[in-house]
Amino acid sequence: MQIQIDKKKSVPLYRQIVAEICRLIDEGLLAAGTRLPSSRELAETVDVSRKTVLIAYQELIADRYLESRPQSGTFVVDRSVVADLDTADKNPDSVKASDAAMDWSPYQIPGGFFSLPPERKATEQPQAPISFIKALPDSRLFPFEQIKQITQQLLWDPKAFFFDYGHPQGYQPLVEYLEKKEALSGVAMKPGQNDVVVVSGFQQGMNLLINVLHDPGKSVIVEQPTYAAILNFCIARKIPYIGVPVDNNGMQVNKVEAILKKGKISAIITIPTFHNPTGTVMSTSRRKKLLELAAEYQVPIIEDDWAQDLRYEGPQVPSLKSLDEAGSVIRLGSFSKVFLPGLRLAWATLPSELAVPLVRMKRGCDRGDSFFLQVIMHEFILKGYLDKHLRRTKRIYKSRRDALLETMEEHFPKELTWTKPQGGFSLWVNLPRKLKSLALYHYCRERGAEFAVANFFWPGKQDASGFRLSWSLLEEGEIIDGATRLGMALQEVLNDPHVLDELAELYGEL
Repeated sequence: MQIQIDKKKSVPLYRQIVAEICRLIDEGLLAAGTRLPSSRELAETVDVSRKTVLIAYQELIADRYLESRPQSGTFVVDRSVVADLDTADKNPDSVKASDAAMDWSPYQIPGGFFSLPPERKATEQPQAPISFIKALPDSRLFPFEQIKQITQQLLWDPKAFFFDYGHPQGYQPLVEYLEKKEALSGVAMKPGQNDVVVVSGFQQGMNLLINVLHDPGKSVIVEQPTYAAILNFCIARKIPYIGVPVDNNGMQVNKVEAILKKGKISAIITIPTFHNPTGTVMSTSRRKKLLELAAEYQVPIIEDDWAQDLRYEGPQVPSLKSLDEAGSVIRLGSFSKVFLPGLRLAWATLPSELAVPLVRMKRGCDRGDSFFLQVIMHEFILKGYLDKHLRRTKRIYKSRRDALLETMEEHFPKELTWTKPQGGFSLWVNLPRKLKSLALYHYCRERGAEFAVANFFWPGKQDASGFRLSWSLLEEGEIIDGATRLGMALQEVLNDPHVLDELAELYGEL
């Protein structure tokens, strides 16, 4: 494959490579199915850095000139098929089945930075980057033996209600357990004050709540940054949102009132405890101020309390719901991060006046949940297995967090700062303003470690000068190795202005 580039031109080198490969494909000199040289091989041939070739290949894959096949290489796409699809996208009449083809373009959902890339699997080659991307419980710690024991016992003498339609509020013994759990955490659970409704995971709970609370023409307040699933939910539902910055004490509540004064806010969505992605905890004074504002402006608060059982140390901080005297807060809790994500079990603790509309909304939307899964969860709790599982996993996750923090202290540049969370799965690294996360991600990945870029968590899916590190899926040795690699890469970037210039050339302004 003959590629001609001119290093004296002002056009970036990767763009010259893109133009040359496009020309070869369009002129038929590279046939469909042709395997291209590896990035290293092509870099040596045209005398450029491997990074330059990698970015060119990524651009060509995005433009559907090339496709990457795992463990096989990079291949030329059949452009005749792509051209047909492009024609169909741009001119529906050219492939219409009738005189009035349906236009589906208004129903598309933007998908940029919608889904986190998959975590590194244990079966991958050792040279694969060590990934700090996903904040999930480690499947190697799942209590399969106890689950199998409980499931076998339940199926030995199955009950009809396991598999019948259940009450949309949830399996009553599980509801009662959750009500006691909330009361012990300080939430007022006397009759007529607050109730619990079991839902199929946090996102179903959010969807049901927004169905009840949101009015067309209004927006919701979210944190900036915030949990990617909250942004994705708003995008998928086409709900406008307004971001409020987060610092070391959580959401900057002093900036909320100006937004509320303008009206047209349906809800405030916050993660006050072990905030995802930053790991911060909202101060008690800010919690009380946020509750005052919610009561004054009659705007409900949705409290995502996903990590209430994942505190490793430090004093317990009261939930917003436990401080709520005006009945403004809806608290969402979940078993996903402390037990099994695929079980899809969460719950909403909400004012009794709102509980009945929520149950009716749930019945109207999906009838009910799997009682069998809820029975399994309740039995797991009843036998003391959940407490035992939590004690074991919290000890392991704390050791992993400690390994990460200690390695960062030793190897990360002093110009960087980061949060030191007392629980949860993640922390946030603050970069100098001149450096953005996406350019840095590509640089660090080539050096053997990767992180979750700011785009996933930033309103508008914008890049920012920071990134998330999650430790839950890695063993301590991997964490030390990966954080050391990251530290070395960060030192290179910050100490060598030529590296900064190269990143600017490859990925745009930083």
